[in-house]
Amino acid sequence: MATMYEMLMQLPLFQGVSVDQMTRILEVTPFDFQSYGVDEPIIRGGDPCLGTTFLLSGSVRLVTPVFNHRVVITQSFDAPYIFSLHHLFGAEVQVRSTMVSKTDKTGIMVLKKKDFLRILHENEIALINTLNMLCTRAQKQHKAIDFSGETDPVLKLASWMLAFTERSAKEVFIEAKESDWCDMLQLDGPAFWRCVASLEGQRILESVNGRLKLLDRYGLKSLIGNKTTQKP
Repeated sequence: MATMYEMLMQLPLFQGVSVDQMTRILEVTPFDFQSYGVDEPIIRGGDPCLGTTFLLSGSVRLVTPVFNHRVVITQSFDAPYIFSLHHLFGAEVQVRSTMVSKTDKTGIMVLKKKDFLRILHENEIALINTLNMLCTRAQKQHKAIDFSGETDPVLKLASWMLAFTERSAKEVFIEAKESDWCDMLQLDGPAFWRCVASLEGQRILESVNGRLKLLDRYGLKSLIGNKTTQKP
């Protein structure tokens, strides 16, 4: 069984932190460890973001509404993972997503905002890791905006799905009405479903009961790369 050191040092925040530094952090930081059963809610969307949440063991399901609840993205994550980081500051300081445990004895660690900030102030590696996570997310979603004016509708849909889902997510579903997809992608209904059919034919996604299920994130990224490099 993994020790507390091993579990914490697998988290993105602490990767690269030395054992001595981790010992110091554990000595002075009041971590809050919690355990949840299957289908038990961990975080509810709309709650104030008072700190960061770390998944230490087990799996969770994250349900995130975007675009004024017109689109709902459901993703599953295995440990280790960090959540709530993007709502600690800024105009939107409420948690957007609802998190539910998928496994028995799902291990969660909560770190209050003030303790999280102290770690960043005292440990340069943790600070760099945090900045990298924040910048990567921002850059990814800016790419989707860059593609919004594209004439290739498949590229529009592919770039949107890549930007608003996470690399390490599993069982990714995106649910929206056809009319909302068409508004977001500036397509008509038949054009949207031709895009879906094209990606289904490449085994990148499939339509399941009105939801789009992402099957191959690497394939999605490769398709975007191929389409953009083929341009004159």
